[in-house]
Amino acid sequence: MRDASPHPELRFPLERLQRLDPNREWKVEFQASLLQDLDSPLQVGDVSLASDEVVLVDLLVDQVRGGVTVNGRVSVNWNAECSRCLRHVDGCAIAEVEELFEEHPREGESYQLGEEFIDLAPMIRDAVLLELPVGVIRCAALEECLVAAPAYQVSDDNSDEDGDTTESKDPRWAALDDLTFDEE
Repeated sequence: MRDASPHPELRFPLERLQRLDPNREWKVEFQASLLQDLDSPLQVGDVSLASDEVVLVDLLVDQVRGGVTVNGRVSVNWNAECSRCLRHVDGCAIAEVEELFEEHPREGESYQLGEEFIDLAPMIRDAVLLELPVGVIRCAALEECLVAAPAYQVSDDNSDEDGDTTESKDPRWAALDDLTFDEE
């Protein structure tokens, strides 16, 4: 029986481990679109991978009793918006992997070992998703970020002695200024 995988670039042939001089290293570069489902970007919150982003995989594969171990590194660049100034922010996610592939995988503990190939795609996808940052993303340069942060001036009806008071507000919340509530 042949292993069918939608990602032939991410299949490691097991025959490489059965040679007299086994070739255990697996280095591959591929587009992040191979890890995506139906044209939706690989994303965690506001952090995503562009489909044309290159994923670098550098693994060492070794046969052990009852399975195959995969150790190494997966790295990819991610994109997001700064939560303060809304400018483009990017970074690099680097996942160190130490995984076991077995004929009868245990959920959450190991991956499926095929008869002729190991499909590395599920492991790589899981590793990348776990390394993407979660939460607030901010620019590295705080001063530049504060200057670039969008703001608009609002005149206050309760002006001070000079008769002129302005308040700086974030334009992302501008629609709330027009919100009114009926008082009963």
